[in-house]
Amino acid sequence: MSHAQKRAFEAAKVAQQRREGRGGPFRDAFFKSRDAAGIVTHPLASLLSNSSGTGGGGRGGKTRVLLYISLLWVAGGGEHTSHRPASFWAALLDLENPDGAGSRVIRSTWKELEKRSLVATEPGAASGDVPTIRALREDRSGEKYTIPTGQRGDTYRRIPELAWRILFPSPDLSGPGLVMYLISLRTHGQANGGEMTFPRNYISTEYGISDSTRKAGLRNLVENGVLIHEGISKETGATTTRLRGRNIYTLTPNLAPPSPGSE
Repeated sequence: MSHAQKRAFEAAKVAQQRREGRGGPFRDAFFKSRDAAGIVTHPLASLLSNSSGTGGGGRGGKTRVLLYISLLWVAGGGEHTSHRPASFWAALLDLENPDGAGSRVIRSTWKELEKRSLVATEPGAASGDVPTIRALREDRSGEKYTIPTGQRGDTYRRIPELAWRILFPSPDLSGPGLVMYLISLRTHGQANGGEMTFPRNYISTEYGISDSTRKAGLRNLVENGVLIHEGISKETGATTTRLRGRNIYTLTPNLAPPSPGSE
């Protein structure tokens, strides 16, 4: 962790200290939603691509996802807005040269997120003033962000604060790895903290993620010690045994969602 990133991380924690230890929330609607016409959309998957597709996503896709979930963490209280300069966000994400090139990346990324109806920007009173960034809902409906309730239809997951310190700034974390990490947080909850599988067809249907992205993301997380590959399951059906089992994973404890007791 660079000195600038450490200072930004501590400032971010101060901004949401009322939720100390509870991590950053994001709705399950970020994975899969329905638009006004009833068409299924996958907001998270769409951020990987420069268009609305489900490509593997390069550095730009990773930055878009990271910046948005970081805004939900930092601006989780009050009006869910931030008036911090681009250099703060560049330092938090540990981008190179946060006062120069890193800030330019952040400003262009805010514009991309606004085009995708995930944030709204409000310019300052004078030219050159830091704009106010307002979080919009994870489903890309354009509605203002609100704290998720956890009730049926408004379920959510939490990202542990430690992820911003040791995982998200890592240059070894890829865009597919980041997306599969967010998916693993949900899967971890569904598996009650136990063993997890990520079936190809289910991941494609539920999350809009291509098989190449799924495989690359899982491989990246195993290589970085985020997921532990526990082996291959032997699955049986009513009349036969599957020729190929499913890969089984567990999530390393320090990057698992905060415990229910911290809610």
